[in-house]
Amino acid sequence: MLGGGKGGGGMGGMGGMGGMGGMMGGKGGGGGGAPEKDDSEKAGDASGNWHWQQKGEEIQIRFPQDPAITKKDISVKFKRTSLTVSIKGETVMDGLLESTVEVDECTWCLAPGGVELQVMLTKQKEGEWGSLMA
Repeated sequence: MLGGGKGGGGMGGMGGMGGMGGMMGGKGGGGGGAPEKDDSEKAGDASGNWHWQQKGEEIQIRFPQDPAITKKDISVKFKRTSLTVSIKGETVMDGLLESTVEVDECTWCLAPGGVELQVMLTKQKEGEWGSLMA
């Protein structure tokens, strides 16, 4: 009866944020017959204050910051059909989304050094969005 119990302990909780790292991936060879999806990063607004990229059911929005910011500077409100992002009291995004998102699966984080706010959305239905905002 020695050594019974759960094998490989300690690895179970590792999956939490694992899928986010691949969202920054570069452009690369799709190959094969189906038309390639446009998962390249797109400028979100004319002034370049934010950029967005979609891959499968995930959307990442980047807000580059100079000077750097802290989490106290940020307010993000996720709703099923809309998104509001404020940085240092200034609203940088507020409006209806192209489609609906799973609010409980949406999150945000700061890049190391506070040089960029990254907002991650999870689509309710997988499929290409023509634009981020409606």
